Parts: sequence; C-alpha cells; structure tokens
Amino acid sequence: MKSETGTATINTTLPVGGMWNPIEGEETGGLLRRTFPDDAEARRMLAEASRGILSRCSEPMGPKRADAGLAIGYVQSGKTLSFTTVAALAKDNGYAMVILIGGTSLYLLSQTEGRLVKDLQLDKKRTWLHVLGPRGGGSAATKESRISADAQTIQSALDEWDDEECDPDERRTVVVTVMKHAGNLASLEKLIGKLRMPNAPVLIIDDEADQASLDGNAGSKKTTKPTATFASIDSLRSSVGAKCSHTFLQYTATPQANLLIDISDALSPSFVRILEPGGAYVGGRELFLEREKDHLRRIPANEVNDALDADAGPPLSLRDALACFLVGISADYESGFTKEPGANRSMLIHPSRLTGDHARLREWVERMKSDWLELLQDDAKVLAYEERDALDSVLRKAHDDLIQTDSKLPPLEDLVPHMRLALRRTEILELNKGAPPVPWARHFSFILIGGQAIERGFTVEGLTITHLARSRGQGLADAIQQRARFFGYKRGYLGRIRIWIDDATREDFKNYARHELDLRGRLEPIANIGQPLRVWRREFLLDPQLRATRRNVLSRAVKQRRLNEEWLTLDRPALSGNDLLDNRRLLKTIAAKLSFQEDQGHPNRTLEQRHLISDPLKLSDFMAFLADIRVSDSDQRDLLYGAMLQLDAYAEKHGGDRPARIYQMGKGNPRDRKITSGKIAQLYQGRNPRTGMPIYPGDREIMVRDEPSLQVHVLQTKDGAFRQIPAFALWIPAEYAVGTLVQSGAS
Repeated sequence: MKSETGTATINTTLPVGGMWNPIEGEETGGLLRRTFPDDAEARRMLAEASRGILSRCSEPMGPKRADAGLAIGYVQSGKTLSFTTVAALAKDNGYAMVILIGGTSLYLLSQTEGRLVKDLQLDKKRTWLHVLGPRGGGSAATKESRISADAQTIQSALDEWDDEECDPDERRTVVVTVMKHAGNLASLEKLIGKLRMPNAPVLIIDDEADQASLDGNAGSKKTTKPTATFASIDSLRSSVGAKCSHTFLQYTATPQANLLIDISDALSPSFVRILEPGGAYVGGRELFLEREKDHLRRIPANEVNDALDADAGPPLSLRDALACFLVGISADYESGFTKEPGANRSMLIHPSRLTGDHARLREWVERMKSDWLELLQDDAKVLAYEERDALDSVLRKAHDDLIQTDSKLPPLEDLVPHMRLALRRTEILELNKGAPPVPWARHFSFILIGGQAIERGFTVEGLTITHLARSRGQGLADAIQQRARFFGYKRGYLGRIRIWIDDATREDFKNYARHELDLRGRLEPIANIGQPLRVWRREFLLDPQLRATRRNVLSRAVKQRRLNEEWLTLDRPALSGNDLLDNRRLLKTIAAKLSFQEDQGHPNRTLEQRHLISDPLKLSDFMAFLADIRVSDSDQRDLLYGAMLQLDAYAEKHGGDRPARIYQMGKGNPRDRKITSGKIAQLYQGRNPRTGMPIYPGDREIMVRDEPSLQVHVLQTKDGAFRQIPAFALWIPAEYAVGTLVQSGAS
C-alpha cells in the first residue's frame, strides 16, 4: 500500500525480505518519471526493487552497522539504472553520502559517471553535490592540495546535516565517483579521514564488484599479503565505518567469485538481492537455450584455428556477418530509422585479446568495405560482373537469413540503393586499452574490433551482429559471460540479432545459461525471506567444462563433477560416534519402509553374491534416504551433495516420481573388507570368474542401469576392529548427468 505525503510516497508495506521501510521521495519519483514517463508498471517494478535493496542497507537513525550486500543482475540488464535509483532512494531517506567505485579504466568510469549525472541530474540540481574522486597524476603536493580542497567542499555539505536550522529538504547528499584503483582509493580514504561525518549513513556502491575488488591472493599459499585494490577498499570501509554506519553494496552480473570467497572475508556479502530485468531484455536463456537456431551462426573450427592467418584472408563467416550487418542497416536507411535522435546500430568483432590480431581484422574489414563500395556501383554490373554476382549472392544469403526472424524486412532490391551510403557512413574502430570513447553521436553505424577493452562493463549501442572468434581461454564462467555484449534490451530489434560463434564457445554459453538460472533460483528464497547469505549452502549446477571463477580469490576449494553413468563410491565410511549410529539407524529404516526381493542371477552364486533389490521407489523418497547418509570425509560429503544436486535437477525438470532402487548387498549380511586409515581398501567384489561366462558379474554391475541405484553394504574387518559398518555406493545413470559445484565448509 502507498499514501502520498507532500512529494513523498509513503510505502506502508515492508519490502519482501526487508529490514526497514524506505519511502519514495522527490528524487526517486523524479528519476522514475524521467526514465519511464509512460510506463507506470516499469516505474513500480524499479521502485520496489530499489526499495528492496535499500531496506537491507543501513537504516537512517538505526543502530550503527557496517555490512556488505550483493545485487545480482544479468549482463547488460540495467544494473546502472538500478544503483542510480538506489542512490536516489538513499537521498530521499537520509543518506548523507554515496560513494561510487566505478570501472577499472577511466573510460568505464566516465561511462558510468555520465549515466549517474544524467539519471540524477547532478549537473542541474543543487540537491546533490557531485565530487570527482581522486584521479591520480600530479606531484604528491598537488594530490594533497586537491584532497584538502575536496574535503572542504564536501564538509560544507555534510555540516548541513547537523545544522538544525537547515531545512531537511535543502540538505545536499554528496556523491563521490572514483575509479577502482588502489592509489585513487587510498587518496579517497585520506579525504574521508579529514571529514566530520554527521549522524547519517553512507552508501558505497561497487560496480562490477567481482572484478579487481576481491583479494587476488586469498587462494595463494605463498603470501598472506592482500592485493592492493582489495586492501584499499577494506581500508576505505574501515575509515567510513569508524565515523558512521555504511553499507558496501556490490553490483555484478557474474557473482560466482563474490559468493565463493570465504564468509569471513571483509567483502563477503551478508545479504543478496536478485534483480529482474524488464520484458524487453534478451539474455542467455532466450538466445542460447530457447531460440538458438534463430540467432546463432557457426564459425567453423578451421576458421577459429586459422582465422588470423594473413595468407588466408578474411574468414567466410566474417564476410557473412558483415553482409548481415549491411542488409540490416540498409533497411534502417530505407525506413528512415537512421534519422531518429540517438539511434545507433553496431557490429562487434571479438577475435582475441591481442592488439596485433585486431589490427589485421580491421585491415580485412576495411578492405571488404572498400571492395563492396566499388562493386555496388551500377557500372560494376558490367565492368566486374562476376565479382558483383558473387557479392549479390552473399547479400541474398544474408537477406534470406534475416527475413526468417524479421518479417518486416523490405525486399533486397529495395535495400541495394541504400547500401553504398550505409557502408560509407559506417565507421570502423579498433578499441584497445586507452582508446578514446566511441563517438556514438557522430555516425549511425559502427563496426567495433577489440578484445578485453570491449568486454566487462562496455556498452555497445544498438548491437545487432557479433562475430566472436575468441578462444575460451581458461574456461572461467564469469569471464566468458562478460563477453556477452549481445545481451540487453533488444526486444524491439531481436529479429536482426545474429551471433557468429564457434561450437565450444556456444556450448559454454549454453552451460552458463543453465547455471545462471539454477544459481538465481537457489538464491531467490534467501533474498525473499531476508535470510543472511551465510546460511546458504555453496552448491549449484555448473558443468565441469567451466570453472566458476579464478582460483586465486578463493581460500576454500570447490569441487566440480559430472557423474555420467558411473558410481560414486563412498569408501570413507563413518566408523564411530553419532555418524555411525545414524547410518545404522538409516539401514534399519530402509529395511522397515521398503519391500525387497532377491535379485536374479546365476544359481551358483555364493551367499555374499546374492542381494536384495527394493521395489521401485520415488526419486524424491530416494533422495530423502541419501540426505541421511553420513560419511567421515568432507570431500566425499561434498561429492555426495553434488550427486544429490544432479538428482534434484532431474527431479525439478521431470518430476520427483521417477523410479530409483536400493540394494542390500549380500542381503545385509556383513562382508569382510580391509579398512586402512579410514578408507575401505576395495568396496566392490569383482567379477567371478574373471574370464569366460561369469557366475557373478561383479558388484559394479549390480544396479538398474537407467535408474539411480544405491548399494548398501555392511562391512567388518577380519581382526574384529570394526563391525557392522554401513558403507554406500551410488549409481547415476547417463540421463541424470549434469555438472555440479560444491564448496565445503563455506556455511
């Protein structure tokens, strides 16, 4: 429920999972109206999402706090608009200062600063005081002088918060924007140290929080010294926290590292919020799982391997991609869309991280542009008819492709007259570290070529065509996903989107899309009921072909596995204490609750080779038994959790009533085994005889091949040291194969 009081909207309903109830004041309302003037539902959704985030941050006039939170969006899904709205809401609710830690380059910082200035109207409204944080450069004396001057400017605004004669509506909230750089952050800490802070909280926003902020030495065995940027952020937070309440709010679309760092880490988030995009958003599920045939095109393996061979010339897939881009922008000239204010269309070419490769690609694209400009002249139909026919075939192929998803695409004959102008006015830019910003206002269409500089955080306006031939590298899931500049609010021109990609990278994106859906689904219940993130068990689906994140930020190991028609052998059983008693009770429960029959086999089998097999039981009931198994080894416990994740994922997709089986090996009678240093020397009895027609196929063949099967063994040692020791082995069929990740001891 809402009620209006002056310019504020009093929200009487506590946000889901919230700790206090922020109001929507003039700053928030104005931003929402400017952003979505004709879409009340979009305003409502963004307001509620922002209230949900701020309601987990420090409460004005509440107890002093210093915690960290995590806001998870999708790549290119509007995270910047989310944190600018949260900043506006923070001002409406009595926050004296907002610190934005922007990108790791001046280009990315200026891109984010520009959005912040635009959204909050920092250059027009005197309700804010925007201070550009330390930028580096200059002598030590110059830096110190700049810090002192900025401190005086900021202090004049902060003093208003303790002045009872100052109208609360006139109090300015300070916004400081700083690049994510150790030196700049250290200078900002010095500045904070000079300030007298009022009794009002501070919000620190870390954009792209999984990059550079985390301690890159957390996983090192050689040094305990933290990396410089992490140490600077930690010190900055300590300086702010010594003076007032603050929340360190981390924004990212690839949160794996933030979630898997040790929960005692200074930047480990205590709460999480999940950001949902608007209906116009197009992401991994749609492009890679639901409509891949519409939008994905294949770069053959030979082109990936030889794509940058100077003698080979431009790859054919690059030629086809350029033709699709030309057909698309020619249609925009034909329709008049090119005259719309702020309209852009782009093609992105991402060959590798090497600048030499980018230069070669640029040379090829410029050559194709020059050749096509000549061939599209009318006299080329006579003077170079073979080459013109070849180009016409390439353009026809591109048009036939695009019209399958864009039914409004004009006939090719109507587009050809616009192609020379469209090509001539397309600027080709090579973007590497230190390159100037893309001059989006200068042209309608651009072809951008680059590597790491056009990955994380880089916004490509109007991107329709992507040629992504870059290798998967180390297979880091978060790094690969950040290359997906082709995601975003593209519903209005979805029919024009094409992505040229090799088979391995396509599979990586598909795996990531499944992983992302699973991860968000596991975090949403934690967010919705406001539970602290430390109670969340660090386990989720992730194919072992992908590594979740870089290992150097993780102090605790992760285990990734994909059981595929194989056994999980739990050969480190509980040998004493409550765990042993729990396993014995589990065996009794299984025997009491299930019906068993003797399995079929050769009549000459020994008693030890005769087993009891249960009637089929529901997969959901089967998993309940698995949850009660105790093992003595944490590694095996993690692997068991991973196997249960596989079964759970299958049950979620196909239902929990699929059949599973439990075997009592040797009909539950003890079997002699050696147990050394807590490990069973050989759990499985082998094939008998080893050659020829078997009387007994061996324990590893005792399962229903297409059903999850659990073998229950009761063991003893000949020396009598161990008796009545339950041990377990779990069979996972191929149909249930899915990758999992589990981190032990994280919760």
